[in-house]
Amino acid sequence: AAVVAHEEFLLAAPRGDALVRGKRAVREADLAAHQVLLLEDGHCLRDQALAVCSAAGASENTQLRATSLPTLVQMVAGRLGVTLLPAAAAAVLAPTSTGPVALAEFAAPAPGRTLGLVWRTSSGRLREFRALADEIARVAQAHLETLRSRRRARGKAAAR
Repeated sequence: AAVVAHEEFLLAAPRGDALVRGKRAVREADLAAHQVLLLEDGHCLRDQALAVCSAAGASENTQLRATSLPTLVQMVAGRLGVTLLPAAAAAVLAPTSTGPVALAEFAAPAPGRTLGLVWRTSSGRLREFRALADEIARVAQAHLETLRSRRRARGKAAAR
């Protein structure tokens, strides 16, 4: 097994929501007393987001659950609540700074998830799997850094 990246979560909120309005970054503690929209049971991202919510004092909106990330974003766009999105998914699902969903970075240390590549230790291709993991890590880290830079550039442009 090899770690290939650490992907930060972003907060997705309805544009203009007090939780993100005028803030460069939100703190996990800002989620306290909020109900967060999550995926339904069985999604690993649900468990990861629930852990962040629990640590922050937030709770799950138990009345509404989504079956996919696009559905979560649509629920946020419909002003039904806020959610956490992995950075790479957020770039695709809520790409503009003028749409109905606002994205906010978390202050450091930002919550996120660790991405890995796993293989059987009995495989005769250990060297190839390690090389593959190294390449995935290189590409993933470069991509996540590009996304981070774009978000910050957009944030600076919006602040002007």
